[in-house]
Amino acid sequence: MIHEKENRICSKRYQHKDRCPPGPNRMTDLFGRHVFPDDAEDIKDHRWFKHFAWDQVQNMTPPFVPNISSPEDTHYFEESEPFSDWSESNPGACPSPDEVHNILRDFRLYVQQVAVGLVAEPYNSSSLRLIDFELENSPELSEGEKQMLKRFIRLYGRRQRKRPRDVLLRDDKIKDVVMEVRKSSAFMGYSWRRMPPSGFMMPELQQ
Repeated sequence: MIHEKENRICSKRYQHKDRCPPGPNRMTDLFGRHVFPDDAEDIKDHRWFKHFAWDQVQNMTPPFVPNISSPEDTHYFEESEPFSDWSESNPGACPSPDEVHNILRDFRLYVQQVAVGLVAEPYNSSSLRLIDFELENSPELSEGEKQMLKRFIRLYGRRQRKRPRDVLLRDDKIKDVVMEVRKSSAFMGYSWRRMPPSGFMMPELQQ
């Protein structure tokens, strides 16, 4: 539940600190005074957790253990890609099956066939993670073959074409101009001030 600041469940030291503000001529290091050790004492003492063994929680088996079978199970966001005005896939066609067999002629036929399948369809960040996961857990491949196939798809595979989310960037006639304008004005009005080594210090209060 949400309460007013003075009624929230927290360490008593925070409330004491708020009731005793620093003197007018005293400098305050906010980083050193806003966090106290064992600051969850009131929450731990709450009647809701009356029979909870806080000192043994790190050794307890959780009531629910998720069954993770794929990297996608714990992945919620697509990795950021380098900022670029080229929003589509890399140019060039993937190698043909004959070219793949020729490139990997020093590897056994099974590995060559796996490689042909890997580059047959364009990949995105999610499918690439799944491919890595499947290769890593394949009993038919040696460790060296797994690492080689991971490098192979990144070198010869095609990244999936992406449609720009921005309507202006979808227009082939104006997208280059729009991108240049945005690059040149992206940080206008902003400046960077480095924090002093001692941390942020509250200025002296004037009476």
